[in-house]
Amino acid sequence: MGSSKSKFSALTEGILEEYTILTYLSKAEILYIYKIFGQIDQTGALHSLNSRFPCHYVQEVFTQLKYNPFRDRIFQVFSSEEDGKMSFEDILDLCSAMSEKCPASVKAAWAFRILDFDGDGFVGEDDLAQVIQRLTQRAGYRTEEERAGYIREDEQNHIIKILIDEMSIESSGKVSIQEFIHAVGKMSEFPHSFCFRF
Repeated sequence: MGSSKSKFSALTEGILEEYTILTYLSKAEILYIYKIFGQIDQTGALHSLNSRFPCHYVQEVFTQLKYNPFRDRIFQVFSSEEDGKMSFEDILDLCSAMSEKCPASVKAAWAFRILDFDGDGFVGEDDLAQVIQRLTQRAGYRTEEERAGYIREDEQNHIIKILIDEMSIESSGKVSIQEFIHAVGKMSEFPHSFCFRF
């Protein structure tokens, strides 16, 4: 019984209460995330909430990320130090954004940042091309020719044009964060697809 208490020693009741106020997570979810995140440390417990671990270790314990085609972007966006590592608070931010209780507009803002590959503050043609390529390049395709054959360039360009025409209110050829949030707000399935199950 004493050892289980020591596993949560870095996560005091006061800090736990603060995290429930600052996130869309319950105490039970935060404790579960803490327990999973603690598996990265050799001792099985976090000695400091500020400890930072390489993202490849994080994806091993959070299987929701391991096979996600956007995991590199997710790590880049949620790594507070932008150092290829994540702290417990970074993973809490991620899990909070992916929580079923997180408002759709907040989820959309995070999704926008993930999809803005070039970091210019817009989702444009090149960003959407990256999205399509990541979603259509299946692991089962072994050669570059097989992957390239999955979706033709003209089909990809057609999809991109439709997406931008539908989302860009100002018809600027790219989508701002406000336009993205507005467009995603009309997609009832979005909050359920941008979600982790704990």
